[in-house]
Amino acid sequence: MAQWIWKFGEFEFYHNQQVHRKRQAYGYNEPAIWKVYRPEAVVEFTKEIDTDGGMIHVEACGAFAVSLMDVPNDRNPQWFGRSDIQIPAGKHILDVRVMNFDTFPALYIEGIVETDETWKVDDMTLQAQQAASDEWFCSKERVPDVFPFSYQPVKPVSKEKIRNGVLYDFGRETFAKTYLSGLKSGESFRIQFGESKEEALDSDWSVIHFDAKTDPAGSFEFEAYAFRYIYVDCENAEISAEYEYIPMKTRGEFLSDSQLLNKIWETSAYTFHLNCREMLLDGIKRDRWVWAADVYQSLFVNKYLFFDKKIEQRTLIALGGKRPFERHINTIMDYTFFWFMSLYEHYCTFGDKEFLRRLAPQMDEIINFCYERTDADGFIRGCSGDWIFIDWADMDKTGAFCGEQILYVKAMESYAKICQIIEKDAGDAEGRAAHLEKQIFEKFWIGSRGAFIDSYESGNKKITRQTNILAYLFLKCTDTQKRQIYRNVIMNDDVAPITTPYFKFYENQVHCLEGNTDYLDKLIGDYYGGMLETGATTLYEEYDPSQEGTDHYAMYGRPYEKSLCHAWSASPIYFMGAFRLGVVSTDVAYRTYEVRPDLGTLKSIEGKVPVPGGYIYVKADRKRVEVLSDIPGGRLIIGEQKYPIIEKKKMIIEY
Repeated sequence: MAQWIWKFGEFEFYHNQQVHRKRQAYGYNEPAIWKVYRPEAVVEFTKEIDTDGGMIHVEACGAFAVSLMDVPNDRNPQWFGRSDIQIPAGKHILDVRVMNFDTFPALYIEGIVETDETWKVDDMTLQAQQAASDEWFCSKERVPDVFPFSYQPVKPVSKEKIRNGVLYDFGRETFAKTYLSGLKSGESFRIQFGESKEEALDSDWSVIHFDAKTDPAGSFEFEAYAFRYIYVDCENAEISAEYEYIPMKTRGEFLSDSQLLNKIWETSAYTFHLNCREMLLDGIKRDRWVWAADVYQSLFVNKYLFFDKKIEQRTLIALGGKRPFERHINTIMDYTFFWFMSLYEHYCTFGDKEFLRRLAPQMDEIINFCYERTDADGFIRGCSGDWIFIDWADMDKTGAFCGEQILYVKAMESYAKICQIIEKDAGDAEGRAAHLEKQIFEKFWIGSRGAFIDSYESGNKKITRQTNILAYLFLKCTDTQKRQIYRNVIMNDDVAPITTPYFKFYENQVHCLEGNTDYLDKLIGDYYGGMLETGATTLYEEYDPSQEGTDHYAMYGRPYEKSLCHAWSASPIYFMGAFRLGVVSTDVAYRTYEVRPDLGTLKSIEGKVPVPGGYIYVKADRKRVEVLSDIPGGRLIIGEQKYPIIEKKKMIIEY
C-alpha cells in the first residue's frame, strides 16, 4: 500500500512549528522563547526499481520534478513534470525532487511503484537516509502537512445574558474550534475564552481573547483553543464548537472502593488526553508548548493509560531538534538531560531500537554540546543564557549545582546504554558519568547530616528536598544513604516542602519506593480532592489549599495565568498502575514483569495495565488477588511469596 513519505523528522519539526505558531496570549501571538526548527525546503526521493512497465501517479506536498534513469547509469535521464507517467520495463532509478517553502516536502506515488519507507531521502547534502512515513497517511487525499485531528460537536450546558453579552458554559474544560454566528455582516465583537467563569468575564485579563469583525455572512470561525466558558459582548451572538482531538484508545483502567480516588483517576485521564495532541503538551491554555521535563513525566502516565508509542516519538524528535545544536532544549540545562533520560525510558517501554538508531546523529550532536560545556573538574555549570531550573523553589544554585550534576550523570548513562543497544560507540560517556558521580559524592554528600547539599562552592551547605530526591532516584546511593535521605530530608518538616505537583511526582515515587504507599491515598486524595472541590473539571498546574476563590487561578503575577489543565497533574494514573495495581516492567518492553498489588488504605482495587500484546488485569481485596495476563514472563508477589504468572490463565490467590 502506498504511503506518503518524507525526510525523517520533518513531519515532527513542521507540526511542532505549528504548535508554537498557534499560542495566543491577551489578543496576540506569543512567540516561543527557544529555537524552533524548520523543515528543509528541497528534498530528493530516490528508489531503484525493476519493473515490467506501467503507470504511476505522483502527488507531492510542494512542486516536484521526476527523473527516470536506466540502470546501469544512463547519462540521458528522462524528465517529467506531470503526475501521470508511463514507466518502461527494465531497471531504473526513479528520482523525485520536491520543493516546499510553506510546509514540508512529502511524496506519494501509487501504481506499479509505490512510496514507502524503503525509499531513500536526501536534503541535497548527499547524505541519503531511509524515508519516514506514518500509517495515518495511506491515501493521496490525506496529506501529512494537515495534522489528522478528529472533531466532535460539543454543546454548551447553559447560556446566560450578562452585560449586553452572552456567557456560554460548556460544562467542563475542552479544546475546540469555535463558530460564531447571528451577527450582522462586518459587525465588531469581543470574544473572551476562559478556563473559569471569572476569566471569561474579565475583559482585561482573560488570557485568550480577540477583537474581531464578522464575515459577510455575519459569522466568524476560530481555530481550537482551551476553554470551559466563552463570553461574547453581543446579545445576538450564537456560539457552537467542535472538540478537536486525537482518537486515542484508553487502554488503562482503575477502580477502587474510594469514589474520590476513582473520580481523580477519571479526571486525570481526561486531563491527559486533552494534552495529547501533535505532541505531548504541558497545558492546553498556557503554555501550550512542548517542555522536555514535562514530557519525561508524561511518558509514565502514557505507559499506564494509552500506551501510545507514536506520540512519544513525535515529541522526542521535535524536542531533539536538528544540527547544529547550539542551546539547551527549552533553554533549560536540566531539560536537555531529561531528553536523554526520556529516550531511554521510551526504549524500555516499547523496545524500538530502530527509532534510537535514527536519532543517533542528533544524540551525538547534543551529548557533544554538553561535553563542550563541561569544566575541567567534570562538573557542568550554567553558561550565559542557560536557565538552571530543577523546580520553582529556593535552592542554592551557586556554581556547580548538585541537582544538575545528578541529571547530567543520568543523561550520560542513558546515552551510553542507548549506544550499547544500537551497537554504536559511546565514546567515554560511561567513564565521564562514573567520574562525575564520584565527584558528586565527594563534594556534595555530608555524612554527618545524611544528605546532599545544593552547592559546595557557596559555603552555605543548603539542603533541599529537590536535590536529595533526585539523588535518591538517580544516583547509586547505598541502602543506608537512601534511608538517611528519607529520614533526614523527605520526612523532615524542617526542610522546605515541595509545593508543585511537578516535583511531587518525584517525591511520591520516593515514598512508594520506601514502602510508604499509604501516603499515596492521603496525598492524592487531599491534594487532588481539594482541587476538585474548587469545581475543577481538569487538573491544575498547581494547587494551594490555603487559597480561596479566584486566587486558585492566579500565577506569575496575573489573575488567570495558571493552567487549569496540566499534563503533569495526571500522575495519579501512573501511581495507581505502578504502586496500587503494582504492575512494573522489569525488562525491556515487559519481557519480564512483576505484579505486586498494594491496597494501601483501600479495601479493594481493580484495573488493567496495557502492555505489548494486550493487558495485565489485576483485582485485589483484603482476602484475595486475581491476575490475568495476556503475556508471559511475569510473577505475582504477595508479601514474601512469589508465583509465576502463566499467560492467559487466571490466577486466584486467597489469603
